[in-house]
Amino acid sequence: MRLLSLVFAAMLVVLSASSEAQNPAPLPVETTTQPEAPAPSDGREAEWYGAEVPVTSQERREREAALGRALAQVAIRMSGRADAPSNPVVQKATRVAESMVLSADYRQIEETAGGVPVQRSVLAVRFDPDAVDALVMAAGLPLWSGPRSKPMLWFAIDDGSGGGARLVSAQQINVVKPLAQRGLERGLRFLLPSGTSVEQPAASSIWALDAAAIGVLTSRYGGRLQLLGKMSRGATGGWTAEWLLADGDSELRRWSSTDPSPQRVIASGADTAADVLAQRSAVVVPAGEPVVLDAEISNIRNQDDWLALASYLQSIPVLRGFEIIEAQPNALRVRLDLAIGRERFDAMLVGGRLLVPVESAAAVDGPSRYRLAR
Repeated sequence: MRLLSLVFAAMLVVLSASSEAQNPAPLPVETTTQPEAPAPSDGREAEWYGAEVPVTSQERREREAALGRALAQVAIRMSGRADAPSNPVVQKATRVAESMVLSADYRQIEETAGGVPVQRSVLAVRFDPDAVDALVMAAGLPLWSGPRSKPMLWFAIDDGSGGGARLVSAQQINVVKPLAQRGLERGLRFLLPSGTSVEQPAASSIWALDAAAIGVLTSRYGGRLQLLGKMSRGATGGWTAEWLLADGDSELRRWSSTDPSPQRVIASGADTAADVLAQRSAVVVPAGEPVVLDAEISNIRNQDDWLALASYLQSIPVLRGFEIIEAQPNALRVRLDLAIGRERFDAMLVGGRLLVPVESAAAVDGPSRYRLAR
């Protein structure tokens, strides 16, 4: 088997070198457009801080629920953990997600169901990256930040019709949309080969899950990360897929899935791939030692300002409690019991735009100072 792999790889090198066309560009497997956002200046990818969630109306109660679902999805993407929404800190944040929102717009998108175009309403949300990162860290979850690799997807299907295994390329992009959609939910994008004449004979190597042979083709696209998958119809009904995630010819993980639904079997490639890649790149970043912070909050002009401040403080997921120490003209002295350090707490406030750190006015030995932005 190893000899055959080397022979096949050598043939691919020769074919690649003799091809008149330039190396083809991989095609991203797109399923939806994320809310547009300016890219953070520190290398973070803005798209993972946004989400689109379906809605049936624009009523206030449904909007709040939709914002919570959107934040839960972003927490999954930024932690690499599918169970992130069950974290108590994240759960609390989803109930008051609006305090972290930069923008939220209703949109109409078109999908195809049974070959018929269907209009669907979604709420497109962008969250503040600093606030999301602080939330993930405060929850004790790993943070999957920085640029993410896009695995090249090499997928072959044998439907039992007698034609043998066939490569799924960019021309059959709809076939792998279930995997692409699940990948987006997990914070991962896949690339598809363009399906050149050099690549079509590779279906047999994909079927053998031969990472070394397919790695030659992947390298033509300028990458090393590749997800190989093969799917066939079971003898007693249903579908089975086997997967291999590899970095070049180095195996990272193998797994399989069986289900009556071909869509679910195809989608099964995304979760484990995201788990593995997040484990390689995501790190638990210290959120700072919990601290009880004496703070002075200025610009409190009337009772409405006080009520807004009290409501906001109760909504902050990393604030375990607060105590009023002293009321002053246009200001309050409070004691804040934080589950994280002050630096991360201040970063988390940026998205809410209601309570603003006043760094230049902070006294060395005095209270930390904030201003109500109203």
